[in-house]
Parts: sequence; C-alpha cells; structure tokens
Amino acid sequence: MTALLKLALSPAGKALGALLLAGGLLGGFYAWAYSSGRAAGRVEQLQDSVAAYEKRMGIDDDTNSLGRVDLCVELGGVRVDCEQLRRLDPAAEAE
Repeated sequence: MTALLKLALSPAGKALGALLLAGGLLGGFYAWAYSSGRAAGRVEQLQDSVAAYEKRMGIDDDTNSLGRVDLCVELGGVRVDCEQLRRLDPAAEAE
C-alpha cells in the first residue's frame, strides 16, 4: 500500500494521473459531441421527413382534384388518347 502511495506522489505518478485525467476529460467531451451530433442528425432527418410528407400531401390534393382525362394529360398523355378514358368512367356509361 505504501509503495502505491509513493508511486502516486512521485513525479511519474503525477504525470500518469494527469494523463488519465486528460484522457477522461477528452473522452467525455468526445462522447458529448458525438451524442449532440447524432441528435442533430435525427432532428434534420425528421424535418426532411415532414417536408416530404407535406409535399406529398400537396401532390395528392392536386392529383385527386383532377379527372381521369386531365390526369392523363398532366402525366404526358396526348389529349386525343386520353379522351378514350371518358368511356371508362362509370358516370359516362349512363350518357
């Protein structure tokens, strides 16, 4: 026990203690920085997910408001070809 105390009080023991303390502080700082960066990454990912969801909801609203022919034309179809979709409309069968 006294040998350990002599080692701790010697210049080499003090240097070793300082190195251990510095290592502990650096390790703690690294862990804190890693955790903060990880949390920031999750927040950014959630913000991107919400923005994508809102954009999709806007697209869904625009798409749902279009009829079959208008949707066909909007997706790049030729109006003449898209007019054939009117015959597929159940409401048009009564006409």
